[in-house]
Formats: sequence, structure tokens, C-alpha cells
Amino acid sequence: MTTEAVRTEPPPLLIDAPPDGAGVLTNAIEDLYERRLDVAVVRRSWADAQLASVAASLDADGRDPGWNRPNAVMPPEDIQVLGTAATPTYSTPTGPTLDRYMEDAGWYDRAPLFDKVLDPTAAVARGLGAVAGGRPVEVLHAADGRRFSPFTVRRLTAGKGIGLHHDLHTSLEMFKDVAPGLDRRTLISYVFTLQGPDAGGELCVYNCPPDAPNPPKMPNGFSWDLAGVERRFGSVTIKTDTGDLFLFASARLLHRVAPVVGPRARFTLGGFLALDARRERVLFWS
Repeated sequence: MTTEAVRTEPPPLLIDAPPDGAGVLTNAIEDLYERRLDVAVVRRSWADAQLASVAASLDADGRDPGWNRPNAVMPPEDIQVLGTAATPTYSTPTGPTLDRYMEDAGWYDRAPLFDKVLDPTAAVARGLGAVAGGRPVEVLHAADGRRFSPFTVRRLTAGKGIGLHHDLHTSLEMFKDVAPGLDRRTLISYVFTLQGPDAGGELCVYNCPPDAPNPPKMPNGFSWDLAGVERRFGSVTIKTDTGDLFLFASARLLHRVAPVVGPRARFTLGGFLALDARRERVLFWS
């Protein structure tokens, strides 16, 4: 294990807004780009009662609606996912091909989780629109017109978490045609909580950029040294509950999800977003 210096970086800039105070975040997406903000939380952004009922039904009786397990070879990070995320995983370290991804991009239409009176894609767009500075919010489309998946649903059970990483996904091969149309100075993660766990499952964000000098790594030179990261970089820890939305500059800031504790699973619905190259629209996908 490497020896690290005393903490040199302050915590990320966080605004945690209650529902009646969310007005301070009306331009949060641009603020995240401009480094006026690092992490934003909007409590009860999505207040529909179906969120809790969907999570409860997915958690009941071991029902399997078709979970993908892209990290099954790494048991501590064995996340369950509905849909195929446009990200690297242990099973696809360089991300899926665009065609493979698109085969599963309409997963929700084939296996709806919500009552037909609720359009979750529209609900996501409304939630993101409230922090978009008046910009239209749209699902990302490939150059040939195929629509990216607007969101995935993710489940973490007892003992499972997500390890330290940066989200640098727009450099993947599957983005080569759409990347020039995005403002790639950062990438923003957006997540709505469907159900919080009994304990654990917090989002932990560190003020550590991907180009940090002498990064705290384990002897293999690849894995992050969590203890070293926590000694050196300021951080914020965020626990969310049903309907809460959090956004953060996930390409700029190192982050992880702490392991879940207890039998109640952590369920989230989310993905990524970026401004378009002209900074006129917000484009989201998962």
C-alpha cells in the first residue's frame, strides 16, 4: 500500500436542496460544467408513489424480471441491472458495441415496470428539466437515428457496492459518432432513488480528478487505494431516499457507492447526461 500525504484537497462543492428550496439548483447542470458546483441533490424530485411500489415488487419473493449481472465475476460489485448500460463493466471492459447496446435499448418497452399511466422517460425529463437552466431535455440518439436507452434500473443487495471510478464513457468506441455533438468537458451522472437500503449504499464523492498526480493506487498499479484516497482527498457522503435525485460531475470526480447493509436492497433509476456541443440542449441516456 502506498504512503499518502495529509489531505490536500477540500471536499467537493455540494448543494443538498429540500423540495421547497430546489430553486437554487435551476441551472445546476451548467453549474456542474462550470465547476461552480460538484454535487447536487434535489430531495423528492420525483414524488410519484409508484417508485416505492415498483421497488417493493422487484424486491419481493426473489422475483427476477431479467436482471443483467455485468460484474458477476467481481462479487463485491455484483450489481443487477435492467437494461444494458453504455459503460465499461467487468464483462465488457471497453463497453458494449453500439449494435449490442441498441439491441437492449428498448428493454423497458418490452418489460414495463410502471403502470401505463406513468411515462418514466417523461418523468426523468421533467426532473432534469428543473435543473437545466431552461434548456430542452431529450434522450440521446445515435447518428443513424436509433434512440439510446433513457435509463437503467439498478439493484444492489447486501454486501454489494460500486468501487472507486471516474465515468469517462464518451471516449468508448460506441460513442465515436455522437461524441462530437456533446460538450465533453465533463460527464454528469443522474440518479433517482427508487428505494434506499436499511443502511449503507451511500454515494461517496471525492475531489480527485482522473489526472491527479501520484494517484493513490494499490501495488498492482490499477486499483485505487481507498484508504489513501480518503486520507488525501476531501469528500462528501450522500444518503438518499425514495424520489430523491442526485447529479454530480462523474467524469471529473472519483466516486463509489458504499456496500449495502441489511436485507433491504438499494434500487435506483438513472444514467448520464451532457450538454450538446452548442450548450443549447441537455441529452441523457444510460
